[in-house]
Amino acid sequence: MGLSSPFPEPESPELDRYAVCADADRAGLLREMLAQGVPLNAFIEPGGPVGVVRLLEVDLDAGRLVLAGPPEEALRSQLMRAERLTFVGFVDEVKVQFASLRPSASERDAAASFAVPLPRRLLRLERRATARVRAEDGRAAVCRIPLPGGQAERETLRVLDVSAGGIALLAYPARFEPEVGAEFDDCHLDLPGVGGATVSLRVRHVAIQDGDRQAKCCGCEFLRMTPGLQGMLARYAAGRRAGSG
Repeated sequence: MGLSSPFPEPESPELDRYAVCADADRAGLLREMLAQGVPLNAFIEPGGPVGVVRLLEVDLDAGRLVLAGPPEEALRSQLMRAERLTFVGFVDEVKVQFASLRPSASERDAAASFAVPLPRRLLRLERRATARVRAEDGRAAVCRIPLPGGQAERETLRVLDVSAGGIALLAYPARFEPEVGAEFDDCHLDLPGVGGATVSLRVRHVAIQDGDRQAKCCGCEFLRMTPGLQGMLARYAAGRRAGSG
């Protein structure tokens, strides 16, 4: 598959493992695309290109997406006549693809925007550049992040998974509300069986945690990577692999 290609992947059973079908997961991914202003390539099936659009609204109650159409009037007209559209975009270098049925005019700005039904299925076509190791319940890794306000308080977040480039954290917004692009210095990462390190993090994506609407999965990348941190992550990954073997 051409996971870096801006063109749609043809439907095949091989794509089923990339499907995002759960309501919470679909909503989280769409809202992430909205928050990041991800440009989407729109295609009229069976594959004719239309132009570049962007999400303006994810309306779960109405079951629809509102998108800003391409600036060219001829392209917008072509898009509005389509029976089916396929959209392709990239979230943190991960290809996302979904299809929707016939578009309709949007009352938000009928001349420049349109609406489509909320897709029942999205494809998150990810080929990880680095191996990712999932933290198990019995030996939970944690990261303690300073709370805003200049105080010494920290919020202890559970580490969901670890890679050579970053970590995924479980956040409850009551005290810590993760936002894409936010950076945090002086975070204390504690990996059981390996040790701890002070790290700096940048939030790259935020999604609703599956099965818990009160929690969010917060994906962060490491900033200012050091040889010591790289070695610690490698030892932790090796230990997890040995423990699962």
